[in-house]
Amino acid sequence: MKKILLVLLVALGLQTQAQINICDSVTISGSQYQLTIEVNNTNTIMYYWETTGSNGLFTLAEDSMTNQHSVYNVNPVTQMTYDTLLTCANTNLITCCWTFIWNGTSWARMGMPTGIEEVNIYSKKCLEMFDVLGREVTEVPVGTMYIRNNKKHIRIK
Repeated sequence: MKKILLVLLVALGLQTQAQINICDSVTISGSQYQLTIEVNNTNTIMYYWETTGSNGLFTLAEDSMTNQHSVYNVNPVTQMTYDTLLTCANTNLITCCWTFIWNGTSWARMGMPTGIEEVNIYSKKCLEMFDVLGREVTEVPVGTMYIRNNKKHIRIK
């Protein structure tokens, strides 16, 4: 009887589901001039959205009662685009704020991992020479140890 109750408790009462964090579910797409910010994979309506430029002086866009936010990125004084935008949205329980940066081709969210190209340290040779204290040197005296291409050398001639 105890085993049956334990199985029922585990099967019915201890079911857990992964909770979706609304603040982590945001995506951004579009050009530097016109973009769309969305909260995905949630069935929660964002009550209010607001986007400002990096200086926070001008509101670029406001939306309410939607999971999608459209922004026209133009400074009303200079008529230039911002490369950094601050966006906040809230539900009745939580407020989320994000910083988006234009990287030259697309928008990236600050604090999110982005693709990093693998660096091959052996692809380029270091032609500079350094003394043993790490200072760059142009000429090495005879009998002195120096470093080039991550290897130690001693000049004999």
